[in-house]
Amino acid sequence: MNAPIDPAALDAGAPAALAEVPAEVTLSICVPTYNRAHFLEYLFPHLREACATFDFTYEIVVSDNCSPDNTAEVVERFRAEGMPIRYFRQNENKPSANILSVYHRARGKYVVYVADDDLIIPEALADNVRFLMANPEIRACYTPWEVYDDLNKVSGGYFYHQAEELMVFAPGQELELFGALVRDHIFPETVIYRADAARSIIAAPRFCYWAFSYLAGVVAEGPVAFRNVPFYRSVTLTPVVSNRGQAGIDGAMTDWDSYRGGLEYLIFSFLRRSHLAAGPDFKSTVRDLADHFIATRLKVALRLWLARRDYCRAYEIVVRLQYLDPAGIEDLEIPENLPLLVNAQTLAVLANGIAEIDRVVVAGVEDGQALGALFRDAGLERRIFVVPPPEQPTEKHLRNSLVFLADESLRQTFLDQGYSPGLIVTEREVRGSVLL
Repeated sequence: MNAPIDPAALDAGAPAALAEVPAEVTLSICVPTYNRAHFLEYLFPHLREACATFDFTYEIVVSDNCSPDNTAEVVERFRAEGMPIRYFRQNENKPSANILSVYHRARGKYVVYVADDDLIIPEALADNVRFLMANPEIRACYTPWEVYDDLNKVSGGYFYHQAEELMVFAPGQELELFGALVRDHIFPETVIYRADAARSIIAAPRFCYWAFSYLAGVVAEGPVAFRNVPFYRSVTLTPVVSNRGQAGIDGAMTDWDSYRGGLEYLIFSFLRRSHLAAGPDFKSTVRDLADHFIATRLKVALRLWLARRDYCRAYEIVVRLQYLDPAGIEDLEIPENLPLLVNAQTLAVLANGIAEIDRVVVAGVEDGQALGALFRDAGLERRIFVVPPPEQPTEKHLRNSLVFLADESLRQTFLDQGYSPGLIVTEREVRGSVLL
């Protein structure tokens, strides 16, 4: 194994005079985009003002994923105003490939990704670039990022907090790196690459979280640094579109198995390069650490699903957490009536999904109106009515009704009236699908 690099021995990097900057581009700001001309209208003035403070040269590289809007015109207008933008356009929408495209089109000594709907903190970005310039052996510099409400100009804090101001890991220290990722719950997403490190990224993973798998490849070739100097603002609310969704939030709600895959990829790459085999004890330890990491991510996802009032998805996560971290789940703010909400939403989703159902017939319930309101609140579509049993069901009733029975003994009565067996659901059956 390589000898560890002492972070204290690294030069923090004093600001360099502009005259000393080489003629070639120092920093490439890489912006993949698709159908976001209105966001680029907002981002480019921000970058122009931010980059004016740099004491090194920069370029903005835009890779357009075949946008149907006026992205090309927006780019050309800002380029005509003097911004150093280089523009490339895909022949069709290629989401994963477009990120690789923008990295490989970059000409700078250092490369940084900026989403078209996010922002940078200029002084911190410049500080990290100067750190890399002063320490040319470092192949990539990772930092936390700020969660930022740009509509109200309010910081939501940092996405993670690393224990030390500076950590450096060299090839052969992947186990120590893995431990730091799990301990501090680090997501190596915001990063400035040395150009050769960015060029080494030539594949987009599908089942192994890209940030971990990219890190595995980068650290295999040289040291990487983790600095507590956040330069990136992940924007939650924006004045551009007040009600827009955010891909990062959606990923936090669904991608935990991809996170596990990325951690496993990192460990596997270390073992393979070191010609080591993982014994049972090693695998057990790594699995426990990965479980801890995933449990933390599942808790984040649980809060997000509950905020969206998707109780069925929240329930699935609670089940997984009770297996992974039964003690930790006691500290979570889980609604006491979650089983009731899950039951109601389960039936609502079932009714919504059966073709041509336009009513839910409720029988054996003391307060059918309250139950109907609960179904509606749980997501029952407005086109579907909640009604008591008709005295004489018509052919249309029999064809287009889903029957919910609070009392199992009523089933035969409805079968005798001609309701389809597949359209009769009892409370016992609904409750049986919820294990809380």
